[in-house]
Parts: sequence; structure tokens; C-alpha cells
Amino acid sequence: MLKFENIAKVGDVIRAYDFKPCAGRDDAFIEGIVIDANNNEQGFKAFKVKVTADKFLKFETKASKNNRIGLEMFVPFETSFMEFDSRIINLSNI
Repeated sequence: MLKFENIAKVGDVIRAYDFKPCAGRDDAFIEGIVIDANNNEQGFKAFKVKVTADKFLKFETKASKNNRIGLEMFVPFETSFMEFDSRIINLSNI
């Protein structure tokens, strides 16, 4: 079983970090609704997420050409590079 394979199901809201949060650097992540909890269309197992919020330089909740809101994105169940314990958080459980 992959690290985050069972953390969410269809309909849950997750936060997926781009980079591990650390002091001196702003967090970078997307939040979104899981629309497929066992997707393999990219050649790896992932959540398919409809993005509802994006934080890279600032937190945004409205779609614009400068953010990922409204896009369908893939969040891998596990990565071999820059993996960390809280990379994916199920916000529906909080």
C-alpha cells in the first residue's frame, strides 16, 4: 500500500502541499474535492482533485489565470522525492 492511498475518498476535501512547510518560507499547497480516489490515468496512482483553493505566494479562493483554482489536478499517493508525513491532509476529518 502506498503512503497516502487510504487518506481520502471521493467527496472528501484534501490539502496537498507542493513543498514541506518550513520556517522562513511561505507554504505552497492546493485544496480541493477528491473526484477520483484511485486514478491511474497519468501512469501512477493518485487522487484526482478539483482545486478549490490555491496558496503559492498568497492564498486565493477565486479562479484567475495566475492560479490553479478550477483545474483538475493529480495528487500522487506517494512520491520518491521530497515525501513527508503531512504532504496530504484530509480536511474533511478536521
